[in-house]
Amino acid sequence: MTAALRAWMRYTLALCSHYSGLDALYRRLSGSGLVILMLHRLRDDHDPYPLSVSRAQLRQLVTWLRARGALVGLDDGLRALSPERAQRIHYALTFDDGYRDNLGLIDAHLGPVPAVVYVATGHIGGEPIWAYRLVHAVESRSRNALDLGGLGLGHFDLSLSDDRVRLYELLPPRLKKLEPAELEAWVDHVCEQTRPRPLPHEDREMLEWSDVRRLADGGIEIGGHTCSHAILSRLDDAAASEEIGLSHASILAALGTPPRHFAYPNGGREDFGERDVRLVRDAGFATATTSIEGVNRPGADPYRLLRFNVHEDRFRAPSGRLSRALFFSETSGMLGWLREARTA
Repeated sequence: MTAALRAWMRYTLALCSHYSGLDALYRRLSGSGLVILMLHRLRDDHDPYPLSVSRAQLRQLVTWLRARGALVGLDDGLRALSPERAQRIHYALTFDDGYRDNLGLIDAHLGPVPAVVYVATGHIGGEPIWAYRLVHAVESRSRNALDLGGLGLGHFDLSLSDDRVRLYELLPPRLKKLEPAELEAWVDHVCEQTRPRPLPHEDREMLEWSDVRRLADGGIEIGGHTCSHAILSRLDDAAASEEIGLSHASILAALGTPPRHFAYPNGGREDFGERDVRLVRDAGFATATTSIEGVNRPGADPYRLLRFNVHEDRFRAPSGRLSRALFFSETSGMLGWLREARTA
């Protein structure tokens, strides 16, 4: 089955479940829930990674959620999971890493939006996280030849669009398997080969601490995301403790209030474990989010909260427009339940 055919089938299923009322019935029968949306960037230009939404897309999502009275802050959403509260699904917005374009959250055209921005504190006011160092090395290159034979990926001619697409598909998953120091060394190696042009200060990717304070003053909650964005399961006990503890301490020092929320970098099942849950709790964080998808129900572990990944193509209809039916049917858990039922 082709990807296009799968997309049409998914879209058709979403339309049927949403407009027939089946999705609404599923929500009522499922009871209280909190859907946490995981976003990263607000940018209108092309992003080689599936990490961005445009401001127009965010405005549309916020409009849909406000029309349902479903958009809440993370703490309010967790309190609403109490069995004594009304049975309905709420939504909370979170943004990972600390990109400068997140300042769009306090844009006057958006209105006050409750959200958590999880910052990798070691990158605030500094170099972007390795994924966007890689993008800069490719998009601002002065040389086209790239040899990644040492990673088993062969050679790339970056003047060719197909080779750039192939690089973005193959290299990031390979790098994520490496120890943090080795990962950074390979990104340095890519930069040495492509010799990218320097990035002007006005085009910097990451927030400054003054920007973080602006977000906090604008009602955005600031959470921790380690210092270097290292995947915690790749670290020994001392390094993991330092990454988590220093992120908490840095935010406290910058804002004067302790951060309540944390997000595990990468956040998959293999990216953190019991040790890291304990370290996050001991550091003083009250919650931690993952990138494991699902709806949080009453009794959910506050240190293993589920999130739905949101990027520019995630909820598009085959026509290219953002689809209300896809968004609500997917995030209610309805489409996932139907897929599981079909394969059972």
